[in-house]
Amino acid sequence: MAGKLITERVGVNGDVSFLVRIREAGVAVSKTFKAKKEAEKFIREVKTKLDRGESVDIAKVKKMTLGAIFDDYLKHNTVAKGKLYTLNKLKLEIGAVPLQNFKAGTFAVYLKTKLEQPIPDQKKKKKDHPLFKANMVKDEASGEMVKKTYAEGTVRKIYYVIKNALEWHSKHMDYTFDSKPFDDNPPPKAWKPRDRILEVGELDRLLSATDKMYVKQEEWKCFILWQYYSCMRVGESLLMKWSDVHINEEKPQLSYIFVPKENTKIADKKNAEDRKVPLRPEFFHFIKNRLMKLKKEKQKLVFGDYWTSSSTLGNRFKVICKNAEVENFKIHDLRHCAVSWYFINTSLTDIEISKISGHIELETLKRYATLRHSDIGVKLWANAAVESKKNDEQEAVAG
Repeated sequence: MAGKLITERVGVNGDVSFLVRIREAGVAVSKTFKAKKEAEKFIREVKTKLDRGESVDIAKVKKMTLGAIFDDYLKHNTVAKGKLYTLNKLKLEIGAVPLQNFKAGTFAVYLKTKLEQPIPDQKKKKKDHPLFKANMVKDEASGEMVKKTYAEGTVRKIYYVIKNALEWHSKHMDYTFDSKPFDDNPPPKAWKPRDRILEVGELDRLLSATDKMYVKQEEWKCFILWQYYSCMRVGESLLMKWSDVHINEEKPQLSYIFVPKENTKIADKKNAEDRKVPLRPEFFHFIKNRLMKLKKEKQKLVFGDYWTSSSTLGNRFKVICKNAEVENFKIHDLRHCAVSWYFINTSLTDIEISKISGHIELETLKRYATLRHSDIGVKLWANAAVESKKNDEQEAVAG
């Protein structure tokens, strides 16, 4: 860069400032700084951007509000309905913030506020829904009912909507994306691990509660038992075809359920693969003697003809839990029960159980191994009883 770039100025009050003027390669940039070091740093940054072929005249861009950037993003991109809702909500919350004020510190405050913010009631809501308890949950510390706050998974989605929009805008307007707010603030967790499994008597109560449903009472009983035995995800069960259920009556141990990897939520993962789920005896007899009776002529899906989506299924399951007086239990928790059964009642290795459950990461699988102390105690005492009996028999023979 030829010529004088920094001009020292003295104000009427004796204040010294440094004016930077850059005229090169069609670029005309000027900016004033209080310190000479800041002026020199600005010149280096501009030179680096010129060498890279990047835009350096971003003063106007920095003054743009986040709302204007979100509008630009929506104008040039087709987004899903849920993402559109999030962006429109963000325009109301942080749309007036200029891009130059979007810093790591302010972003940290925003994320913390969202995680602690109570979920507001819908504007058009006339009365509380009995299943959702007016968005109230029991506080684990005090035991009192408190307003439900946004889940980490929800705030995580907001985090990435903001990041994707700003990253796109930097490419669209040809300036360097400032990743520091996101580098300094890692995204909230995608989901909160759960280890809830059914207690004694709760399965029977759930099955009995299906009798209070207006329709599909037997279908509900079968689906609950299927999830309780199969270790399958709800989405996998809804996509399950009758042609994938292989029952061998002569050799039951060879029976299995085929789960194609494209039906799983981890289909895009590197280690995802098709799997064959063997049937434990109770599961085999349940399918053969009860579930098969639901099969109709030309019916392809085992359960998919009864419920269209896992979210619909989950909401209806809340009704069953309410009628059964089973608290803090979700339909996915039946999968926890199924996987835990293998840890409690078999000597299968983690790898063997993962082939049944479809877990890729063994660390995640270990979380499902919710072994109750009472179950372990029964096994320990049972083993002790066997050993004691052997010793008595040996002593009798020796005597």
